[in-house]
Amino acid sequence: MKCILLFLLLLQTTAFAQRKLKYDISKESGDTVFYTSEERLYISAGDTYGTGRDKRSTVGDYLKSTVLKYPTGFALEFSIQTGRTNSFSIYSGQSAKLMMSDGSVISLPSRADYNSKKSSLGFGCWLFAFYTLSPAAIEKIKNGTIASIRIETSMGSFDYPLKEKAGTIIVEQLKKFELISN
Repeated sequence: MKCILLFLLLLQTTAFAQRKLKYDISKESGDTVFYTSEERLYISAGDTYGTGRDKRSTVGDYLKSTVLKYPTGFALEFSIQTGRTNSFSIYSGQSAKLMMSDGSVISLPSRADYNSKKSSLGFGCWLFAFYTLSPAAIEKIKNGTIASIRIETSMGSFDYPLKEKAGTIIVEQLKKFELISN
């Protein structure tokens, strides 16, 4: 009886973990890509200027992450919105640097060229950029806490200091894949 109860508990845990991952099937290759829900790592409100009827607001900044698993390995997607500029790019090979709380730095290379899209509010822009997660980088991330993230762009580096809770979000996203494969 205890074995059956244990089996059912494990089955429920695995089924619960599976519901937290999403998937797409590539039309070109037929490969299945699994990915986590998007999680917010950083947010900063935009500025307000002017008075009365001329009062305007600028777009705030945010950084969100998603972890993807391809048949060939893992990738980290950053969703970036900024009110700092109306346009920027991230080029293939530019990196996202994860500064860990112990002072070490994990450098993730960009997988392609990405160009921002202008915000519908008239000022500011956003883009989605994908970075390669090597097995060594995954192990370093899982064994630490991310203190800040620096993303290299055509406009210089964008720095995102993370609160302590946000520093473990990417680790939690990676753990969702472990629950499935075990």
